[in-house]
Amino acid sequence: MMMLVRFILCLCLGFGGASYGQGGPSKLTVVATFSILGDLIRNVGGETVDVKFIVPENSDPHIYQPTPQDAALLAKADLVFVNGLDFEGWFERLIANSGYKGKVIVAGKNVSPRILVGSKGTAVDDPHAWHCVKNAILYVETIAEALIDARPDLKDMILHNKINYLKKLENLDAWVEAQYAPFPISKRLVVTTHDAFWYYGGSYKITFLSPVGISTDAEPSAAAVAHLIKEIKAKDIRAVFIESLSSRKLVEEIAAEAGVKVDGTLYADSLSAPHDSPSPASTYIDMIRHNTLEIVKGLKS
Repeated sequence: MMMLVRFILCLCLGFGGASYGQGGPSKLTVVATFSILGDLIRNVGGETVDVKFIVPENSDPHIYQPTPQDAALLAKADLVFVNGLDFEGWFERLIANSGYKGKVIVAGKNVSPRILVGSKGTAVDDPHAWHCVKNAILYVETIAEALIDARPDLKDMILHNKINYLKKLENLDAWVEAQYAPFPISKRLVVTTHDAFWYYGGSYKITFLSPVGISTDAEPSAAAVAHLIKEIKAKDIRAVFIESLSSRKLVEEIAAEAGVKVDGTLYADSLSAPHDSPSPASTYIDMIRHNTLEIVKGLKS
């Protein structure tokens, strides 16, 4: 009798055996602008969502050029998610051409943004908020709220997924904190290709230096490069990294001039594709763990 009650309860809650899209409740068709955001949505939605993203893995969202196929993808969506924070400069034109009339959810809407002065002298947001795990938790709350609003009948399953995923993110945040505990804050100095890791650095008390600003399409000035080389030498910085979507040439030249070596690769704006071998950053959690372990290795060198 007790087993029968449990079975009925599971069916009522929506995670006892419903086959989404196969005779059970239909899945939400969700489009995210880039892979990192898409992975967060997949973890919250689970079997209730079919997630596609516009910018594929191993592609740079800063300089992405949308295609007619992207417009067609949006036209079929039930719900669309963007990062916001001035990240997807190409999105408004794309969505206007797609004919999509549904809701556009700004996943980063509850983040306290870092405000910078852009190349045109106007204030812009630093969009890379996801690198702070505490911000990713805010994204997850926004994602869950939007999915439930779109499909109240799937609320129990979505809340179940959200709670489980938030526990993983909270554990991840504590793990990252623990990795840096042995290093004095004054020694937590890291060089990367572009200014993508400020939120990560702010959360875990690491100073990131780079020759390029928040967008990968910016060109470094000779003065900025010379200043960075001088800082690497003066502060004896050993943790120097390229980014997965950037050319190695600039950072390798800076490292050579400063008399240090490049320590490895960090993932900033995209996940690695699952079919890559190896694929060290195929999920958000994997990306944060990989970047952290690489930085720790660099700080030890």
